[in-house]
This record gives sequence, structure tokens and C-alpha cells, in this order.
Amino acid sequence: MTRVLMIGAGRMGGAMLKGWMQALGQGFGFAVIDPQADWHSLGLSPGPQLVLARSLAELAEGYAADVVVLATKPQHVESALETARPAIGPATLVVSIAAGVQTRTLQAACGAGKGVVRAMPNIGALVGRSVTAAFATPEVTATQRETVSALFDAIGAFSWIETEADLHLITALSGSGPAYYFAFCEAMTTAAIAAGLDEEVARILAVGTLVSAGRLLEDNGDPAGLRAMVTSPKGTTAAALAALGQDSALDALAAQALEAARARSVELA
Repeated sequence: MTRVLMIGAGRMGGAMLKGWMQALGQGFGFAVIDPQADWHSLGLSPGPQLVLARSLAELAEGYAADVVVLATKPQHVESALETARPAIGPATLVVSIAAGVQTRTLQAACGAGKGVVRAMPNIGALVGRSVTAAFATPEVTATQRETVSALFDAIGAFSWIETEADLHLITALSGSGPAYYFAFCEAMTTAAIAAGLDEEVARILAVGTLVSAGRLLEDNGDPAGLRAMVTSPKGTTAAALAALGQDSALDALAAQALEAARARSVELA
């Protein structure tokens, strides 16, 4: 059994853990340490595969983790590693989902030569639809990579990347990305209400349209092809898209948004 110790069970950590408990079989055992966690509100309860604790001292004497997952805020990562240190052995893999905390910082905190993975999931983990990309240091073994893939495949779509610096752009694209779609949905709802549509009807239609578009993209994977399928020449959709994309405004806005988020990620690193 692969023993996974998670430090931190906030919104993201709790979402990941619930996904793992639902999707992974008897091959994994989880222990979670969070002195502030409200286990009831997270919908978590202890069982054969799950131990919930306020401190490492509450775990079995001599507990050793195969994987330590750091699911704290970035500023708490080093203290989280200190908490987990007695459970970290020579072959323990450290996985961090903290934005901006680089592998060199993690290795300095837990020991040179330690296998470390940085992963960037997103809030889709709350509904089992996270998209996650991860970078592994050279010390991470093939077996450990398989373990990481199994964990993140269980909560959505997962990809490995070969360059750690790409995590800045990935943070901008998919880590922060859900908020861009939420903001557009909010703007469309507001515009529809301002144009005279009932507020509740506007909300239902705007949200439902976003959800249905997402489902189509999940099945098809070709946004350009789907856009063309919905757009009749000289029709209403074509008129709206022309307004959105006038002078390549939409492309420029997307590029500006990604660059602003990427640059902020670099600043925080």
C-alpha cells in the first residue's frame, strides 16, 4: 500500500482528498494533518484508508510516508515540511501544490537530492474535473512518477511538463483560468439583465450556456471547430463574434491576461 501524508486540508487539499478517496482503491492509504481543519464541513471521516490528525504525534509511532503532499499556502510550505520531517525517509517523494515555491526551495528544506514534484491543479478538483500539470526533479523515479500520475488522474486530467519555468504560464492558463470564464459568464449575465432580461433567467441561461459549452469541449476538444459549427455565415453568432474579436481584441485580451498572471507568478516565486 502506498502511504500518502497530506499536510493541509483546505479547499484544494480537501477537494483532492475527497477525489482520491472516491476514485482510488485499496492500493493507497491516506493520513492528513491539519490543526485547523473542520473535517465535518469537508465531508471527511476516518476509516481504514484515511487517518485524520491535528499533528504528526497523533499518527502511529514510526509512521513513514511514501508520498508527502504539501497542500498549504505558499508561505506555510517550509513549516509544513518541518511538521512532516519525521515521516520523510530517504525514499519519500515530496509533492507540492503551492504556487511559486520552486523545487530548489523545497529540496533545500527537505534535503539535497530529494525527489520533488511541483503540481498545479485547479479549482475543478472540487467537482472531480481538475486539470493538473506537474514537473518532477531528476531524482523522481519512474515508479514515483506513476504514483503521481495515478493521484492526479483520479481528480481530472493530468500532464507532465519538462521545464519548471513553464509552471508560471500554466498557473496563468489553468490555475487562474477558471476565474476568467467565471468573469465572462458574470459579464454576459450583467449585460443580459441591462438589456432587459429577467435576472434569474439571465443567470440560468448564462451559466447553463457555459456548462454546455464546457461539456462539448470535453467531448470534442476542438474549440475552433465547435465555434465554426455554431456560427452560420452572416448570422447572429457571426455578428457577436465579430464584435468580440474586432481588431483582434479578444486575442489581445487573452494574451494580456495570461502575461499579467504569468508575470505575477514570476514575481511571487
